[in-house]
Amino acid sequence: MRKITSLSLGFSFLIMSYTGVILFIAPHGRVSRWLDWHLFGLDKVQYQELHNTSMITLLFFGILHIYYNWKPIVNYLKDSTKKISFTKKEFLIAFILNAFFVIGTLTHIQPFKGFLDLGETFKSSWGENVIKTSSNNNTKVEVIAIKPPPQRLGRKTLQELSDMGNIDLEYAFKALKSKGIDNVNSNIKIKDIANELNIEKTDVYKLLTE
Repeated sequence: MRKITSLSLGFSFLIMSYTGVILFIAPHGRVSRWLDWHLFGLDKVQYQELHNTSMITLLFFGILHIYYNWKPIVNYLKDSTKKISFTKKEFLIAFILNAFFVIGTLTHIQPFKGFLDLGETFKSSWGENVIKTSSNNNTKVEVIAIKPPPQRLGRKTLQELSDMGNIDLEYAFKALKSKGIDNVNSNIKIKDIANELNIEKTDVYKLLTE
């Protein structure tokens, strides 16, 4: 059982590390859904699920590992008199190192801020724009660069989306008219259009941009 514990702990560590790296660079949720983002055949939700279940595996076998190695761990805390001491150099170094990572992450001090900003750069780079392409007589034709939907899409009006450079108002009016919405104005909200057409807000956005 000790061997199974150590090997399982190693495997779960590798899976969590791998999925952690992927999630670090993956686009934000709304963008990943819009792009239908996949990497090596898996989408972001699947990577998140793998990361979460591997965390449970790591936690379970981590506890077992501590159980099987309780005596050596206790010995690490004992001083020259064989008494447990929390002032031993090794314990203090390990505690301070981990506390530094926790506090540094929460307060966004360097180098943690730079590392987190790097992750945000990776995530945001996926959603700068999407080049829609079409095929005509085996010739690839580039269409306009389309931005993924913004946050709080449902609260946005057509005018706001136009001002943000996400949609073209004239095209949006034509697209809505083709769906039977004639008396539309630039102040109508996406959530109201979605309710009228009985579709999702992201589907409204696709209608206005495709």
